[in-house]
Amino acid sequence: MSEDRQHQDRWEVQQLICRYCELVDLGDWDSMSEVFTVDHVGVYNGMEVAGLDLLIANARKNMVTDKMSATLHNVLNFRITLDGDSARCVSNYYALHRGAAEFEGQIYRMWGVYDDKLVRTESGWRIAHRDYTTVMTEGDERMTFNGEDPTWNELSE
Repeated sequence: MSEDRQHQDRWEVQQLICRYCELVDLGDWDSMSEVFTVDHVGVYNGMEVAGLDLLIANARKNMVTDKMSATLHNVLNFRITLDGDSARCVSNYYALHRGAAEFEGQIYRMWGVYDDKLVRTESGWRIAHRDYTTVMTEGDERMTFNGEDPTWNELSE
């Protein structure tokens, strides 16, 4: 693989992870196929979510605008390893959530790690597997669970 191709692939992978954050902040769950494969498997703080449809269903259930007035997701420290048509990207995230309704005036913060395995598709790079690990939080995480106690182990089917 040429050095130019490697540079381009790294750039595309990094931009894909940034696009994910943009889509979350917009609440544009229908566009998540721009980021994930249909058969994506995610492990979210130890809980497996198999398939893009289930990922979207849980996002719609938990990340609701009547509990949060705004979110801002950031990624940094990209560590990208390329292997032909597959790649691995480990990045750190920082997310802010501004509360609404009963959470008005509150901020919930999260810091953690995305450990993504990606594949090159006809449409570009896509995340096929994500290990999502929250390292620290600050504030009331119920605002990211539709106002309910966190249910990482009770995801929608």
